[in-house]
Amino acid sequence: MGRGIGIWVLATVLILAGALSAPAKEGGFLWDGNRWTQASMDGKIGYIWGLGNLADFEVSSGGPKAGAISQALVREMKNKTVSQVVQEVEEFYQKNPGGMKTSVIEVILQRYQKSMPPATRGEDKKP
Repeated sequence: MGRGIGIWVLATVLILAGALSAPAKEGGFLWDGNRWTQASMDGKIGYIWGLGNLADFEVSSGGPKAGAISQALVREMKNKTVSQVVQEVEEFYQKNPGGMKTSVIEVILQRYQKSMPPATRGEDKKP
């Protein structure tokens, strides 16, 4: 069982590394609205799936010490399908043509932050 998971993780890493090597030459892995609108639907699904997979891996490996962004992505995406997340990102860029420089990760996390109670966001805390 452990060997099968290891092979799956290795295969996933190799696929993502190969798929993302070309965009790295064009300015990195961080997609914004400009790159998002140029991507095929398969590319968008793959990008969101990859983000979720990486966040899940980091949270499951690091537990409470996992990165805050990964924890937030896992919380935001755990009750949604990849297609729902893709649709929400699509809607953001359609409704906010001036927000094309906003990263896809920011779009997902902004939606998460809006659904959080104020005490969790830190809005009720004084500096």
